[in-house]
Amino acid sequence: MFLSIPLHTLHTANSASVYYMVPFSEPESQPLRVATWTVGRGLVLNYLNQLFPHKFTKFPHRPHMVVTTDKFPSQNVMEVDDPTQPGGKRVIIQGVMDNMMQLMSRRINLTYSYVRAADRTWGTRLNNGSWTGMLGLLMNEEVDFALGPFAYEWTRYTWMDFSRYVSQISYKIFAARPRPEVDPWGFLLPLSPLVWAALMMALLSVITIMLFLPSCLPTSTRHTARRDTNIFNCVRVLFQEDIRTTTGWWWWERVVLGVWMLMILVLTQSYTGNLMSLLAVRHISNPYEDLRDVIDSGVGIILLEYNVNTPYFRSAKSGVFRELGDLLDTKRVVYNAFSDMPASMNTMVRSGTHIIFDVDGTFSNMMGADFSYTGRCDFYMARSSYLVYQVAIMANKNSPLLPAIDQVADGVVETGLFEKWLRYSQPNSTSCLNTPSVITVTAVLSLSNLWGMFVILGIGILTGFLTFLLEVTWVAAKPVLILCKARPTFASASGNL
Repeated sequence: MFLSIPLHTLHTANSASVYYMVPFSEPESQPLRVATWTVGRGLVLNYLNQLFPHKFTKFPHRPHMVVTTDKFPSQNVMEVDDPTQPGGKRVIIQGVMDNMMQLMSRRINLTYSYVRAADRTWGTRLNNGSWTGMLGLLMNEEVDFALGPFAYEWTRYTWMDFSRYVSQISYKIFAARPRPEVDPWGFLLPLSPLVWAALMMALLSVITIMLFLPSCLPTSTRHTARRDTNIFNCVRVLFQEDIRTTTGWWWWERVVLGVWMLMILVLTQSYTGNLMSLLAVRHISNPYEDLRDVIDSGVGIILLEYNVNTPYFRSAKSGVFRELGDLLDTKRVVYNAFSDMPASMNTMVRSGTHIIFDVDGTFSNMMGADFSYTGRCDFYMARSSYLVYQVAIMANKNSPLLPAIDQVADGVVETGLFEKWLRYSQPNSTSCLNTPSVITVTAVLSLSNLWGMFVILGIGILTGFLTFLLEVTWVAAKPVLILCKARPTFASASGNL
């Protein structure tokens, strides 16, 4: 801002004008008059301006800005031939940050063009003090600001300025969803363990009553039925078999057995109905729900190249991040650029040999794209979240553009516009976020469904065969035992003779 006084009034100073020059204006641009002052009227402000205006909220002239961003799952990048552009290529961006740039173009009144970093990365600070990627373009003043978006991080903040945040991200595990599995022991599921235990206790109680109460009756009134008949009648009712009717039973015995039959009838009918439903169930158990599962399993880990968290992993003193830091220079860790993530998802992650550890917004779009193509949810995000960050646009220190960018950023956050852009940047981006762990199918029963029952049958047959061998052995050995017990008697008799 500067003050202008006409030459012919230099000594008397009866009037003056106040002007300011907006940065990024063209060299031939004229400064704008903000106010005038005269002796009679005093200070008079321009109708459209203030004495100390927010200079960079909206440019009166339409300057041209060079900005940088790149491809990621919520954004696509194309390059077309254009001799008027540097390198003969014009960069076309379609996605959330381009929506942000279009809005800023209208709000701030500017034009823009995109450039891409040679290494296609967001950028990090190297040991020699230089910066790579988009941040390198910003530090070398090859661009006016970097769209990114970039996560808030102290090293970056030391050298550059962040705008107000536009979104929030967290790091999650992204892995292949296992195939639905059949539980071979599903025939035990219709009844809880407590019900199975109560059923066995009820069987023992009925058998005890059937055996104990007849012993309390007078000897002359007892029927001659064998005790094993009462025991097996109770067991046969449990397995829905017929029972022998024995004449001379007391009514109380018939009542006990009838109540036992009614209870087993209700229980078995309930069991049958639930079992038919459970045989149609498939279970999907996600193997990796947190970093501890990943590290202990030995699976490969895919990280973003020049990840902002890599220095933190290396410097961690304890815990799961310390263990992850120890793996960074091993073959278990693979580094990918953002543009390589979809290819890695379709190869290494789909095969189950690797997982990706990166921001959740990346995975939502990758899963949405895969669902649009296959119609299936073949991947999942783990429930555990790590390292929550806010992301923003970056500019050089004390950049005059930041106040204007901040106003646009506040607007898209408060109205929910940025989240809406993210949600609609990829069709079906929310289709696989809450996949069930249990599904029902209509399929023919196979051995994979029922092999648990055949195991029980085999164990029963083997037990019966072993019991048969014991009985045969006992019957064969019984005459010998009788003979052995009789020999001392013969010897004693011969001695008396």
